[in-house]
Amino acid sequence: MQLEDALSTVEKHLDGVSAALLSADPQALESGSTQLRNASAQLSLVMAQIQRQGAVPAALQKRLQDVGAMLAVQRESLARLAAITDRQAAVLLPPTDAAATYGSAMGGRNAGSVARIYRSAS
Repeated sequence: MQLEDALSTVEKHLDGVSAALLSADPQALESGSTQLRNASAQLSLVMAQIQRQGAVPAALQKRLQDVGAMLAVQRESLARLAAITDRQAAVLLPPTDAAATYGSAMGGRNAGSVARIYRSAS
C-alpha cells in the first residue's frame, strides 16, 4: 500500500468518526473508531517503510500534520461526550453510598451501637 492510499484511508475514517461524534451515534462511533485504528496502524507501517527509504514529500507531511490535528480535536470531542454521558447517567442513577457496609445497610437500625450481647452484660 502506498503512503497516499494509506493517508487517504485514514482521512476518510477520520471524517466518518467526526460524523459519528456529531450525531452521537454509539454504534457508528464504535465501528468507525475500529476502522480508524486499523487504518492508522496500516499508515504507521507504511510510514516506517518510507522513512527507511528516504524523506516524506512536503505535501504529504502537511496532510499528516492535519491528520494529527484532527485526531487531537476528536480526542477532545470524545472527552466532552464522555463527560456529558457521565452527567446524564448521574441524573438517572442514584448515587452509591460508600458507607453502606456497616451503617445504613440494616435500614439505619443499630447504626453505631454495640452488639446486643454486650448490652445485656452491662
